[in-house]
Amino acid sequence: MRRTDDPTSAYRIFRSYSLTAMALLLSLGASSFAQGAEPAGTNARKVTPVLSQGDSLPIERLRWHTPDPSINREAALKRLETLRERGEKSRVKFIERTLEIASPICRQEILELSLEAALRRALANNYAIDVQRFNPAVETTRVIEAEAAFDATFFANAIKNNIDRPTASALQANDVDLTSLAAGIRKALPTGATISASWELNRTKTTLSFQTINPEYVTGLVLDIRQPLLRNFGVDVTQSIIRLRKNDRRVSKYAFHRQVRDVLRQTEEAYWRLVQARADVVISARLLAQFEQILVFLQARRDFDVNAVQLSATQANLQQERTAFVRRLANVFDAEDQLIALMNSDDIDLADTIEIIPTDLPNLTRLVVDPLAEVQSGLEHRPEIHEQELRVASARIAVGQAKSAELPRFDLTFRTASTGLATNSAESFDNASTYNFVEYRIGVEIEMPIGNRGPRAVYRRSQLQHEQQVAALKQTFEEVILDINLAVRQVATTFDQIAPSFESAEARHREVDSIVARQERKDLNTLNSELAARRALAESRRAMLRAVVDYNIAVVNLERAKGTLLRYNNVVLPFDHDS
Repeated sequence: MRRTDDPTSAYRIFRSYSLTAMALLLSLGASSFAQGAEPAGTNARKVTPVLSQGDSLPIERLRWHTPDPSINREAALKRLETLRERGEKSRVKFIERTLEIASPICRQEILELSLEAALRRALANNYAIDVQRFNPAVETTRVIEAEAAFDATFFANAIKNNIDRPTASALQANDVDLTSLAAGIRKALPTGATISASWELNRTKTTLSFQTINPEYVTGLVLDIRQPLLRNFGVDVTQSIIRLRKNDRRVSKYAFHRQVRDVLRQTEEAYWRLVQARADVVISARLLAQFEQILVFLQARRDFDVNAVQLSATQANLQQERTAFVRRLANVFDAEDQLIALMNSDDIDLADTIEIIPTDLPNLTRLVVDPLAEVQSGLEHRPEIHEQELRVASARIAVGQAKSAELPRFDLTFRTASTGLATNSAESFDNASTYNFVEYRIGVEIEMPIGNRGPRAVYRRSQLQHEQQVAALKQTFEEVILDINLAVRQVATTFDQIAPSFESAEARHREVDSIVARQERKDLNTLNSELAARRALAESRRAMLRAVVDYNIAVVNLERAKGTLLRYNNVVLPFDHDS
């Protein structure tokens, strides 16, 4: 699905990891769960220096702050066995409690899902795409319908008329038997003319004694032509409906393009929001486990230097954190449901209790963009611009239609017929085909509404609607440029937030270590300071996690703003090159 030769793939390299990289990540998981419970002086870590501008991000360390609860769980369990053998009960209890708090998001049935697999499922099964994909086919039938107006039409009719009435003259029959047959072909021409060629047969049988041929057969070979000279004249007018329908078909294809693009963007955003929600649960679970440990110390000192008010305040803060944790758990389930709803896969639905484990990690490579080049790309590829250009073209065609309808109807008509008379139909046809008796008729027809107010109003309305569509096109250009500018700035802003938020998390972590290392005794003030530092650390980690996820979403939004998201994901629609 993703193009390996695309220039933009450089900053998407972290989408697919080798087994070695995943093994390295899992090895970091144990310390990811265990950190924060380290007693003072048990593990002195090297301090990461502050990043200067242009430095690369320490990716492993950054991800160490925000582990996934399932990907890192196995490594954490192995770490627990090691700690139990060492007899480090405090750290064992902390990790066990962290895993227990985070366990509600772990379910028996799991689905390990890569971003590419999620996008493939959405492309194949998303209902919104499935609904929109019918429109190009529907519009194609309308194109064929408009083109069919120039198809030849066969027509035929038969009339039997028996006249039996009294007469006052011997020269007039009182009993006449008339039979008329006609058949032919009629066709509309691109010039606006209508031409028909027909065969007519009239049989007359009468009781009139003076009738020398009885029954008589009269055959006519007839050619009729009607050519408009003002209203509805010319190829531009007659072909306008076809051009309008083709424009509608192209608009429907661009609309389908937009729908696929939006589903891809929504799916990728839902994927990264699920990554964020799952990591946020680990951050909150660690904080709650540390909170509970501190509360245990305070409860143990209830009879010494902690009064009931202080203990109640700490318990209230703990319950507040538990309340927030419930919301963060719900965020995971909400993110899973949103992703499932976008994928619409047959093997998983919203009624299933399944844990979705994202296997791809966020991209942390800086994307360098040229704002002017991005704008030019957007103006070239955004389907909204192409759609609006087609609407302008359709409005221009409608102006031509209305201008033609405003003209008077001035039609030239021509009719010629060759007639044959005989006692039977075959002989009469032979006589007609000799063209011994040829008649013709030429005429003109004029028609114009008095005042012509209706057609003039339609013409003026079409002009206004054309101007309206031109204004809408200008607005679309501005909206696209604004959208791209905002997306470019969002990419730069979110990436620039990652390093400071990482440094904040590192500083907060060092602050916690310093407080723990300086503890001479676990009194109320010291424990409250430690608790406040750990809460600040959790918030810094959330800010870092949010910046990382927002950066990945911002990259996708930039591709969407440029109109190149399908190419970015190597998605080719079946009618991308159709007219």
